[in-house]
Amino acid sequence: MSEIMPSLFLGHGSPMNLILENSFTEALEALSKELPAPKAILVISAHWYTTQTAVSISSGIAYETLYDFYGFPPSLYELSYPSPTNNTLSKRIADLLDVPLVERGLDHGAWMPLHFLFPKANIPIIQLSLNKNLPLALHVKMGEQLKVLREEGIMIIGSGNITHNLGLVDFYNINAPAVEWAKNVDTFVDKAFTCNDTDALIRIESLCPDFKTAHPAIDHYLPLLYIAGTRKEEDEINVITPFFQNASLSMRGFMLH
Repeated sequence: MSEIMPSLFLGHGSPMNLILENSFTEALEALSKELPAPKAILVISAHWYTTQTAVSISSGIAYETLYDFYGFPPSLYELSYPSPTNNTLSKRIADLLDVPLVERGLDHGAWMPLHFLFPKANIPIIQLSLNKNLPLALHVKMGEQLKVLREEGIMIIGSGNITHNLGLVDFYNINAPAVEWAKNVDTFVDKAFTCNDTDALIRIESLCPDFKTAHPAIDHYLPLLYIAGTRKEEDEINVITPFFQNASLSMRGFMLH
């Protein structure tokens, strides 16, 4: 039998984390030494936000690295993450959810954290898109459908941010003190997730007054709902990377194992 794989939600923050050394990147590098080796990884990234739920495939032997960010130092565009494909598993996941397959590379929400967690890029990676038209409860339900994959040796990672308002980010000071509204949302989500209060996570727009400030668009919040759905009764929860960057970006993550 396969080892039951962890399920993780990770904040990924700015692409600059790829070339910086800070408490966040150091924590991911430390976590990489603790994680078991999965057969494959399914990533739900904030940066595949579209009008349907779909599963990635590739016609090549490795996924293309997508540089879906602009105006950053040239050294960022020299990095790559050529993870192998597993189109048989892609089809298995698409059948499980009854959704289509789409040819697509790995966006930075997927390969940024994997660059630290699995730097050899030798594990098959598959992405699942976020359907912007679904109500929040259905994103959780989809996570519940995916839960079985953990028993098949597949790690599930949601990649977004608990707070994400780029209009209110202090781009010039990564260590700027966290602003109050961001701390309020971070505290709400931390409590709801660790207490397994899925209803609060679904109803957050009405329960947490600062949520709409934290998420003018909801794309970076949605991956958390999938990970909430993958929770098993016997899971322990570890809080990982409980940091803020740039005054308003919560980097907090969770690991279910």
